[in-house]
Amino acid sequence: MNDFKRKIKLLDSIVCEIVSQDHINLNVSTENFAEAHCRTVARLSQSAKSFEQIVREILNTEGFNKEKISNFHKNVTLGVAHHSIEQHGLTTLCFENTTMLATNKYCENKRISAYLEKSTRYQDFSKPCYIIPKDFDRLNRTDLKEEYIEVMNFLFSTYSKILPQIIINIEKELKEKNINNIDVKTIKKKAFDSARYLLPASAYTNFAMTTNSQVFRSLIIDLLSIDIDEFKEISTEMQNELEKIYPTLLAKNTIYTNESRINKINKDNLINPISLNKENKNNITIDDFVFENISNNVKLIEKSNNNENLIVYNYLLDLGYNTKLINNKVLLNEKELNNEEINNYLKDIFNFDSKERKPHRASELANYNFEGIIDFGAWRDLHRNRMLTWISSFISPEFGYQIPLYISEDILDDYKEAFRRAFAFWTKLLKNGFSKEFAQYVCPLGTNVKLLYTINAREMHHVGKTRTTKFAHFSYREFVHKCIEEIKKENPNIGNNLIDNYYDPIYSMH
Repeated sequence: MNDFKRKIKLLDSIVCEIVSQDHINLNVSTENFAEAHCRTVARLSQSAKSFEQIVREILNTEGFNKEKISNFHKNVTLGVAHHSIEQHGLTTLCFENTTMLATNKYCENKRISAYLEKSTRYQDFSKPCYIIPKDFDRLNRTDLKEEYIEVMNFLFSTYSKILPQIIINIEKELKEKNINNIDVKTIKKKAFDSARYLLPASAYTNFAMTTNSQVFRSLIIDLLSIDIDEFKEISTEMQNELEKIYPTLLAKNTIYTNESRINKINKDNLINPISLNKENKNNITIDDFVFENISNNVKLIEKSNNNENLIVYNYLLDLGYNTKLINNKVLLNEKELNNEEINNYLKDIFNFDSKERKPHRASELANYNFEGIIDFGAWRDLHRNRMLTWISSFISPEFGYQIPLYISEDILDDYKEAFRRAFAFWTKLLKNGFSKEFAQYVCPLGTNVKLLYTINAREMHHVGKTRTTKFAHFSYREFVHKCIEEIKKENPNIGNNLIDNYYDPIYSMH
């Protein structure tokens, strides 16, 4: 007779029940379970005991046996580098007044994490709020610090100056389109989306990051290995705070500096502006350098082979059909599928979960590599899509800058002057020996980066669905649309099944 009974319970609930039954002195509302969680789940692989029995191994009358938990992590998790154990102990860390540079380019660059950040769309940034890097004092360059402050204040004052005119421009466009039912909040959101291009990467923001000790450690090491004072301070403050949750896994002796990164990073300060259209009247010239006005630029540079047939073959295999892939052709019950049949199956694949509009997992086998240029403001939004690879240059005038929607001729000179001052100071920093990595601080969000964007068809479907609607920022809407258009050229039967609302009348209004 089978005496086994299914039981599905929260691990915290199991702990609470044992504490209550055995009258253990453990305050479950304040005690941290993170390292205990990790140890409990790790024991599961080598123990036939129930979860309740495994939890009891690390409980005594005084609560968790912290010494036993710590020794396990020292000997196993860290001792033999069994870091997957750490993935079962999550926590949320809150960051206030970190720069957009530190937040977006570095802190939010870990794939197995969740982030939410203060939005430039819903909040007015007219009041100056930016870091004054301690690096200037450390390097005895107070003269540059004073000029830095002047440039940053000018960027914020220009933001504040042109924001009301942007609002007027939006209202005018809506009136011309006979759209009269847009509320004030929506108009402001559109205006903030446009004005944000002027905010410097040095501007302060707040964000929350939820992940495990393995990812936090990796981030701390990354930040500690960059020669920027703010980043080193963040790494130290993170370690001090997280050690309360992970006293063994994130103790000071688990943190080190990545010498390899320090040694290998390019340290030359040569300025090499990209050249696409030197005749553009909105280009900015600083000394002998021309920094071009370049809008979103995307090209497909590589893709996986036989994408359409490969997806269909694996889809049929997953559903239990008698299928084969021979000479890049799909056979079903020994009969080769024709193009029409392949196309019909592709439609089924991309409509696999019709309610949630999610494709079948087989669509992950079609991979695409894009090279592109995009403004940093859009970069910081798009790179939060986790299941893709996003590698970019530093934020740099070398890749140009963008002019957003709603910047009319009467405020264009103000907008360009703000970028001219920022780019002139960026150039001056490099000529005075500061690194391109540090100089990113002075670049407005409208400054471009060059990137490599590697994504599969399933994730492209998701990005298209979420990033091309009317709720999406106009800059990354255009970027995603261009990616999908590139896929259509190479694999039309895949591209035509991707969601792209860019031209949909419901979504096409900026």
